[in-house]
Amino acid sequence: MNLKDESKNKQKKESRSAIIRPYRIVSYLSVALFIGLISYMIYFQIVKSEELLNSPLNKRQDEVEAQVIRGSILDAEGTPLAVTSMDDYGDPYRQYPYGALFAHTVGYGVYGGSGLESSHNNDLIHSHMSIVNQVQNDLSEEKKPGDNLVSTMHSDLQQAAWEALNGFAGTAVVMEAKTGNVLANVSSPAFDPNTVEEDWEWLTQSENGIFLNRALQGLYPPGSTFKIVTALAYYRQYGSFDNFMYECTGSFEHAGFTIHCANDHVHGMETIADAMANSCNCAFASMAVEKIDKNILRKTAEDLGFNKEMTTDLPFIESIFELDSNTADQLTMQTAIGQGDTLATPMLMCMIAQAVANNGKMLIPNYVDHIRSSDGITVKKYSASSYGQVMTEQEAAILTELLRGVVQRGTATDLADLPYDIVGKTGTAEYGDIAAGTAHSWFVGFSNTGQRDIVVSVLVENGGNGIAPGTQVARRLFQTWFGY
Repeated sequence: MNLKDESKNKQKKESRSAIIRPYRIVSYLSVALFIGLISYMIYFQIVKSEELLNSPLNKRQDEVEAQVIRGSILDAEGTPLAVTSMDDYGDPYRQYPYGALFAHTVGYGVYGGSGLESSHNNDLIHSHMSIVNQVQNDLSEEKKPGDNLVSTMHSDLQQAAWEALNGFAGTAVVMEAKTGNVLANVSSPAFDPNTVEEDWEWLTQSENGIFLNRALQGLYPPGSTFKIVTALAYYRQYGSFDNFMYECTGSFEHAGFTIHCANDHVHGMETIADAMANSCNCAFASMAVEKIDKNILRKTAEDLGFNKEMTTDLPFIESIFELDSNTADQLTMQTAIGQGDTLATPMLMCMIAQAVANNGKMLIPNYVDHIRSSDGITVKKYSASSYGQVMTEQEAAILTELLRGVVQRGTATDLADLPYDIVGKTGTAEYGDIAAGTAHSWFVGFSNTGQRDIVVSVLVENGGNGIAPGTQVARRLFQTWFGY
């Protein structure tokens, strides 16, 4: 073949390739789009299906609900928290026997719904009663009874928490240490879900956060409860507290900024156990700027759930920790004692205490035990999912001993006379104009009996400085649970 023929063949190949190239590109794009579409459908089927089924915008629910009587929501012992009744015209309406007591957890069913009424809407409007009973209902043209939701909550604990808050704004949440089940979740102020439709206008205009579930959606400076995190960061950096000693003079000055202990109290020479029991601001502020690497403090906070999204049955917002290696020492000192820019939900602080109680394994709170049909068959069983091993068993044991000292000889001695082992941490979290002395009162802690132990997190808004101690709310909760 001569050069002229070779040149012609090459030109033909190039011409053919030029013609085919656009078709090839279109083919590749079509395959990519097809794969993308399949992936998108799989994502919605696996990840978003539950959310879509429960969405109030899903019109298919209206068709299902027209054939089913909405199931009940029950507490852990079978007591009704939400039921469907019929009016004089045979039309269904929702009743909430406890009124405002479970308003933020059980929720309501109108205007898109809230609480478990919304997140488990699809369960409540489907019926898994026996086929025989379903056929009988169809033949008699009667609606089928929907499935019932059995929650993890206990009405007596919920009532005790509500009464102990005594009208103060705030929240109290109780978890079972080993299971992550939420036994109580009270938020105050509250509303009556029986009259949400009638009261909607003034409820939506209220400025006191009446719809806010303060346990999961309230962000507060954690105050001295955050010293649990600071202590753990120190331990992780040095491997022990053996060499920690601090002499408290009532104030600590660094970089032109001064931190004071409560009432400028002089604690003298302290070990870490003394500093935690006394809730010594000076010791922890000194620790943060003179001993702990800021990156280690940040990593420890994030290991324990700060700056992380959590998925639960109810909306749960992210707690905030902004300190990093560039943070000024003045703000670092405040951060170490739970002030500054750090904000936490009472539920996250409960989870941190729960991890200490559970040998370092943190569980994401669970509100639903199981779904069962109207004829008593379990349709679906739930349990708390694990957030992970956020600390070692040794770290959890050491923190437990430190927090035991807080109750036995420190700021939580209000609980020391209870006839069972309680460990925990108090907190007074200043907010607003510090000169005005406004402060929230905190308590986080747990029973340590080995028998269905509970974790308690209490936040009383403006209850600090002895006005309404969180320890008194916690005391009522422990006594109710253990019966004495």
